[in-house]
Amino acid sequence: MQSHLFGSALRTCVRMACLLLLSCAAFPENAHAGGGPESDGLVPKVQSLVERFVNQFAYLRYEEDLVQEKLKSNQRVDYSRKTVFDSIVRMNFDDGALHVDEQRLIQRLPTHADARPLLSTDGFSTLAMIFHPYYGPSFTFSRLADDTIDGKVLTRIHFEHIAGKPSPILYQVINADRPLDLAGTAWIDAASGEIHRIEALMGNGLGEMGLKEIRAQLDYGSVALQDETQPQWLPVSAIIDLETPRQHWRNIHHFQDYRKYRVAVNLPGAGPQ
Repeated sequence: MQSHLFGSALRTCVRMACLLLLSCAAFPENAHAGGGPESDGLVPKVQSLVERFVNQFAYLRYEEDLVQEKLKSNQRVDYSRKTVFDSIVRMNFDDGALHVDEQRLIQRLPTHADARPLLSTDGFSTLAMIFHPYYGPSFTFSRLADDTIDGKVLTRIHFEHIAGKPSPILYQVINADRPLDLAGTAWIDAASGEIHRIEALMGNGLGEMGLKEIRAQLDYGSVALQDETQPQWLPVSAIIDLETPRQHWRNIHHFQDYRKYRVAVNLPGAGPQ
């Protein structure tokens, strides 16, 4: 899963990858002081659902509609392109590490595709891995005031990456993968543990690459699958903004037409599903 930006303001090719090089070594038990969302059981509930999500998502194939936009300084669209992909998430283990990447085949391109540079992003459908138990010791979690989305009151959990710890999001400059610090908020149904929205901001350490910040918003919804009596809670859209000091790029992803595709991969050391 990677992001490529080609533009005059960016001198190096930047690849941002979600879920690459996830270490399968034993992490210390997740322990955070205080009476936060860990001690009241909410984060463990979300972590359990994310474990299940990883296995379920490996079964699925889906259509991904991507709109890539280059924005002007007044936030109006300068130019854009829409592409439709047929996508799957592929998982495999190699040298004790879990590799997860999104495989996409182009289904439809505009008849006259604009050849000017655009931001290419993929892999954000799996941003919930922030809450995977393997990454528990890599983040601090704190509760914010409740908020309402579509008329539903949700619990907000703030997450922040601990510097030097493994991160599910990496960036690569000249073939050197390094953890990317990120912080943000998740909107969660406290009763079920289901994530309704994740907003993440990645800014620290990007200046050396000529970037200002990267913002991502991922929304979830109930999705009915063919021949399944129980709907699944899955990603439905993602918006990614990338800014340099002089340029602004925005990609809008819509995930739809989910259908069963293949078997899941079990994570070593994961709890019962």
